[in-house]
Amino acid sequence: MLGKIKKFMLDTLFPVSCISCSKPNIWICKKCLSKIPLINNQVCPFCEKAITPDGRVCFKCRKKYSLDGLLVASSYQNELVSSVVHYYKYRFVEDLSLPLGIILIKAFLQSEFPIPDIIIPVPLHKRRLRWRGFNQAELLAQHLGENLTPGFNISVESNFLTRYLYTHPQMKIKNYAQRKKNIEGVFKPEKGIRKTIKGKNILLVDDIATTGATLFECARVLKRNGANRVFATVIARQEMK
Repeated sequence: MLGKIKKFMLDTLFPVSCISCSKPNIWICKKCLSKIPLINNQVCPFCEKAITPDGRVCFKCRKKYSLDGLLVASSYQNELVSSVVHYYKYRFVEDLSLPLGIILIKAFLQSEFPIPDIIIPVPLHKRRLRWRGFNQAELLAQHLGENLTPGFNISVESNFLTRYLYTHPQMKIKNYAQRKKNIEGVFKPEKGIRKTIKGKNILLVDDIATTGATLFECARVLKRNGANRVFATVIARQEMK
């Protein structure tokens, strides 16, 4: 409710128009959306040095981590991308889940990632969910589930992982080791999840990754509970300052 009130107030103070060209009554028009470039050369999500197909984990990092690959759709250095993400997360513009979802689908279809059996959005703690009013990752995941394979919906499971510990926002922590420690052990799997995900390919969805610690921790929990392969996709990856 608080998030909806904030959204109403912001929409009243700042009438809706394209973030890029100011076309009225739409947050981002089709023409401007089509200009957002996708990333062609993906890198290993861990070392961020080796160029790998679709952001798969390189050979040297493969045995150290649970995530099998991270597909980054576009660049946070793109001014329009960073602006859209900011409006989506911090101005509570739920409608932007549609164009952002389109970007994710374009990137996914351009890749050779396997079609997932299950899509899981990165969960928010209930306290932060109440503050924001919606889980931005869940809206993106729902769009993928409904549109990635036309005519066949992919199951989106928002309750398979629970963020049961409230932690400091990762964006406010600049040190990688501290980010990793901040997120360790905060996700709890749903009771009986093993029977459902055993041997399945999972796609994790989030809006932004920085160090990727949140996605890596989610993947670790899923692999421990029987998942076959765990991939992830995000709109962009933000560099640590």
